[in-house]
Amino acid sequence: MSIERVRRQLESAQGLGAVVRTMKSLASVRVHQYRRTMRALDASTLTLDRAARALLHLHPELADPAPVARDAGTALVVFGSDRGLCGPFNDRMARTAAARLAADDARERTRVVAIGRRVGSRLRAAGVDVAVQLPAPSSLATVEAAMAALLDVVDRWRQEGAAERVLLHYSRPVGATRFEPRTVQVMPIDPAWLRSLRDRPWPSRRVPMRLSDPARLAKAVVRQRLALAVVKAFGSSLAAENAARLAAMEAASRNVDERLERLRADYHGARQAAVTAELLDVQAAAEALNARGPSRARPSGRRRPRPRGRNP
Repeated sequence: MSIERVRRQLESAQGLGAVVRTMKSLASVRVHQYRRTMRALDASTLTLDRAARALLHLHPELADPAPVARDAGTALVVFGSDRGLCGPFNDRMARTAAARLAADDARERTRVVAIGRRVGSRLRAAGVDVAVQLPAPSSLATVEAAMAALLDVVDRWRQEGAAERVLLHYSRPVGATRFEPRTVQVMPIDPAWLRSLRDRPWPSRRVPMRLSDPARLAKAVVRQRLALAVVKAFGSSLAAENAARLAAMEAASRNVDERLERLRADYHGARQAAVTAELLDVQAAAEALNARGPSRARPSGRRRPRPRGRNP
């Protein structure tokens, strides 16, 4: 291998290493950003739970909602990504969602929403019929638009009576570079959870204020909690995606470092071989000159001086 070729490969590997380090830094920063957002959303969820608890304290009959029919339709929302370089993130989400559908007795009445082009294509490859595919948000600034598009689809299906249950299948980060899929039912509200809120003793001697139309208030709290659960699913999925991307970039960084070591060794070997070849050429030329023997003296153009003595 020529030294110029090794030098070009070494420069290419160094540029790739710089890109990998940049992607790794961005993924690490975004993971921390999304985790801070998740903590803020947890605080908002706690506020809504307190509102529901106050409402159930005044109207305990709201803790027993109407049962959902066994043949009711289901909307399964699978969260993925539109961007690559995140390792097996979309493959694992599609595989676990397909396994859940295969184990569900009501899979014929389940409509699937794919959040992200990549997870949608993997779901279709796994034999899952994707009813709606929506773009995945690329940052927190685009989560609101993605949430509105998803809620419009869910509301339309609920009005049609095709989706009485709503399941969110998303992933959450575990540690710095790992994630695990999970499935959460957000509609209808779990009656056991409502009864647990109702049965808790009120923490203060101040009784909540009675407001008109408690059923309307309960629907508003449930809808706000649904919207918050969707936002949390988006945020958690973004955090897990970047955790998977961070793990992929760490593996790529190790591979680049190993390749750089090999290329540096090849470069030094090629350079040493070139220097050795030049030295051998010089030595061969010197040996050729020595083999010819001493060169004869050439006569100069000046006249040889005459010896002193008598003239002839």
